[in-house]
Amino acid sequence: MKTRLAHILFHRHLLWEFLRRDLQARYVGSAMGFFWSVINPLILLIVYSVVFGFILQVPSPRLGGRAPSLDFAFYIFCGLLPWYAFQESLIRSTTCIIDNKHLIKQVRFPAKVLPAYITLSSLINQLIGTVILMAVLLISRREFPVTFLAFPLVLFLELVFFFGTGLLFATLNTYLRDIAPLMSIATLVMMWATPMFYEIDIVPPAWRPVLYANPLTYMILIHHHLVLFNSWPPLGYWLVFTTVSGICFVLGYRIFTRCHPEFADLL
Repeated sequence: MKTRLAHILFHRHLLWEFLRRDLQARYVGSAMGFFWSVINPLILLIVYSVVFGFILQVPSPRLGGRAPSLDFAFYIFCGLLPWYAFQESLIRSTTCIIDNKHLIKQVRFPAKVLPAYITLSSLINQLIGTVILMAVLLISRREFPVTFLAFPLVLFLELVFFFGTGLLFATLNTYLRDIAPLMSIATLVMMWATPMFYEIDIVPPAWRPVLYANPLTYMILIHHHLVLFNSWPPLGYWLVFTTVSGICFVLGYRIFTRCHPEFADLL
């Protein structure tokens, strides 16, 4: 893995340029520019708070069961931040080779930079939303969760996982163009098979194995523990998510590297 990361770091200047242009392109022509990356998650959090905290008054047994309560809004928002990052990274990475075929046809262009900058861009937006969530939690609860200090670890695992899956599906979509629309459907199904809009304890026992078979479940549960519950996630969650992230990275990197010479002929 060290050699593979070194290859990406060797092209860090190109990676930074793609990342900078991508972040700027999100808000080009707008008066507030990059501040929209702060406003968007803030508005989303306010909407969830109003709907679930004051209108529906959804109680949360895991967070105390108070009603009305903002806790369930925080619960949803905390899970959606890494989910949106994964969804954006996967869908954009899947089509990145085809979308940049004019670059791929250049013999010396490092194609791995494309899913790499997309992954970093999605994680930066997630990080901005997380900072906003932590600020709101600090104001409402007047305490800082010590477990949040481990957040960089899960962020690193996300980086490895997102990049690996991006490499894998970018390769598959280059050979079979049906992969891209299938990803949109698959992410929709996976979203509801991940405990973000509900707590896993309310799911009937017969269906829980389906949720635990979803690797994103562990990613979301780790976030909930570190950010909301102020408790260390079970070791099993870390082991599963770390293993899946490592496998996806190695598999995606090897398949992408092996198939890369054929990309120009397929485009």
